[in-house]
Amino acid sequence: MHRLIKRLLLVIALAANPYGVGAQDYSNLLEDFEAHALTRTDKRFLQAALAFEGHYKGLLDGDWGIKSQNALRSYSWEKFKSEPEDWHMAALALSLFDRIASDGWQMNYFEGLGMSFLFPVDSIIVDPPSENFVNWRHRNSSLSISAGVHDVFTTQNLHDFTIRQHEMAGTPYTVRKTTFAVSTSQSRDGSSLYTRSDFQNGRWSTVMLAANKRDAPILGAVSSSISTGHAPSIVVSENGRLETAILEMIAFVDEDLEKDEKGNSSGNSNQQNARPDGSGSGFFVSSDGYVLTNEHVVSGCREIEVNGENGELIEASEVFDLAILKARFGPDDAVAKFSSRPAKLNSDVTVVGYPYAGLLSGLNVTRGSVSSLKGLRGEVTQMQISAPVQAGNSGGPVLAASGEVVGVVVSKLDAKIISDAIGDMPQNVNFAIRGEIAKLFLSQNGIDPTHGASGERLPPEELAGKAGLFTTFIQCKR
Repeated sequence: MHRLIKRLLLVIALAANPYGVGAQDYSNLLEDFEAHALTRTDKRFLQAALAFEGHYKGLLDGDWGIKSQNALRSYSWEKFKSEPEDWHMAALALSLFDRIASDGWQMNYFEGLGMSFLFPVDSIIVDPPSENFVNWRHRNSSLSISAGVHDVFTTQNLHDFTIRQHEMAGTPYTVRKTTFAVSTSQSRDGSSLYTRSDFQNGRWSTVMLAANKRDAPILGAVSSSISTGHAPSIVVSENGRLETAILEMIAFVDEDLEKDEKGNSSGNSNQQNARPDGSGSGFFVSSDGYVLTNEHVVSGCREIEVNGENGELIEASEVFDLAILKARFGPDDAVAKFSSRPAKLNSDVTVVGYPYAGLLSGLNVTRGSVSSLKGLRGEVTQMQISAPVQAGNSGGPVLAASGEVVGVVVSKLDAKIISDAIGDMPQNVNFAIRGEIAKLFLSQNGIDPTHGASGERLPPEELAGKAGLFTTFIQCKR
């Protein structure tokens, strides 16, 4: 796996961004997560990654049961607001590779203890030994590790001490068996203390862990990894489904970076190549005044106006063709709500926006359905819709019958070009960026998408009225 680690620090910031348009087909990354496609080694790697992310509390044993599946679901909903997909596990794996690359986390066997556990070999500080322990500290967190071999009397005192540190409501978690004991406690400030002892060769081998509230997931990952004897390394199986997903993710990022480099090298600031002023649509996604639109609507703008007021470009992505603007004034409660589920084939949709500025007056609303769940040439970031769109609709919301956002208008098929090429005039072939991609882009930039609660169908007139409150007119002055 060393050939992967060298590239991970470059791509980790984009690990949750698998949807770019590219020469390769990355649609496999969009498949629903299926644990049975993974080896036991891969499942164990993902359990470790989930533990470090604070979602998994259990043994790193490679047994993928309800606890592991619920942990992955929790991770997917927290990070991506959806059920687990294969690209989620790739992003999760990359997060652990990043920790391994920066801290040197690996399964270490401690011969004196006869035990193994995760240990940050590249970022460990050795503290002076105490009466009962050798002691370490993790340089990049509050985690401290102490280990020693003791008689039964000392071991009992260590567990009693741990329990006495508990200051929270409820009783501390404990396990007592003939050859195994665990005690945990939590202080009022949220810091944790964990003590585990295993009876081996007539003595008790004990590991004590402590960390503050922020670093509780790191403590949890180490405690989950503790086992007697030599434990296998935390690695990814060669040529397995997990490695394949990781490599596909890296290939996407390489392709994306290559596009950026080509785009930057071909840029030309000559006035003769400047584009004329333009306009488009957008919609409020936050009561703080954040607006979502297309990147191509605001590309190269000297000034941007949102509903006639000055706007600021916060972030833009050519890959997604999405951009976030900041308007001076945000709506009090008129914020677009996203659907928690992707749009379904043939479901009804409504497009809202401001096409043909200067010709058409005010907000324009059209209706249609989802014609295909992919865009032109199988583009997985987009879907095809039959609702009519015109120049200026770009960046406007595509709404389900509930009034919840399921997409962002991005383009229409050029009917004349297609007619000249094949001799037939296409009708209402338009494209929208999928709503889950828009939610991902917002989340990547620190904006939590608002989700609808009911999903109930609205009367068309009511839907249009509500959409008009959060849909905006975007003007670009170049």
